[in-house]
Amino acid sequence: NSYLKELKFTSLSNFIQVTCPGVVLKDKEDIYLSICVFGQYKKTQCVPANFPLVFNARMVFEKVFPEAVDPGDVVAQLECKFLTFNSWF
Repeated sequence: NSYLKELKFTSLSNFIQVTCPGVVLKDKEDIYLSICVFGQYKKTQCVPANFPLVFNARMVFEKVFPEAVDPGDVVAQLECKFLTFNSWF
């Protein structure tokens, strides 16, 4: 009896606050953090542009690896992936 196997990777990330000692933001409009994981884009709620930036955001990113037959395959694929963070005013 043959069946298809796949593995799912779930990343739970907590973004609490961002500090940047000595930096003053010129633009005082609200700011948010944009995060890209596995090609999935999510963003935090807007917060005042004063350090520390307090986000208290929780995000879940999931990716299914249909060709993976063991966790080592997933690790090998994740080693080549990039994580992108951007902040927007």
